[in-house]
Amino acid sequence: MSYQATVFKVMIASPGDILEEKEIIREVLHGWNDIHSEMRKIVLLPVAWDTHSSPDMGDRPQAIINKQLKDCDLLVGVFWTRIGTATGEYASGTVEEIEEHIKKEKPTMLYFSSAPVPPDRFDPGQYSELMRFKDSCESRGLYEKYSNTVEFKDKFGRQLQHKLNSEPYLIELLQSYAKS
Repeated sequence: MSYQATVFKVMIASPGDILEEKEIIREVLHGWNDIHSEMRKIVLLPVAWDTHSSPDMGDRPQAIINKQLKDCDLLVGVFWTRIGTATGEYASGTVEEIEEHIKKEKPTMLYFSSAPVPPDRFDPGQYSELMRFKDSCESRGLYEKYSNTVEFKDKFGRQLQHKLNSEPYLIELLQSYAKS
């Protein structure tokens, strides 16, 4: 039977070296929906540039992506060895998505992998920029580290539950929809 629910758009922000983690995020969100959405009247919708943007012209590529992915309620950012491609405004599209989301004072969950890197996949310039961004995050909040995808899945699943139960922005959003 159908039911009404509030949809929370969850942006997945990551450079191109985090493919498995992106799938894990989607899997955890879908798993949460399977178990909780009907009772809690919330649906978590995974949103990412590779699934929710379309070709367009007339602006910087990342500005177009930002416009098409606007209004996400929660952002999950994941990094391993790469920062991504510079946008002209920020060190990468992923960093731009994160910083613009934070400016809106919306919840942002950041994860950094410490998994070993095959030498042929290591780019010192990318890694240096990533470490610069990670260092800038230390004074602005809490982020999580993980050493493998099993640990990432466990941490993200647990921390997502905590975020949904305690994040004032999401609680207020849900209450505002319940009143209307």
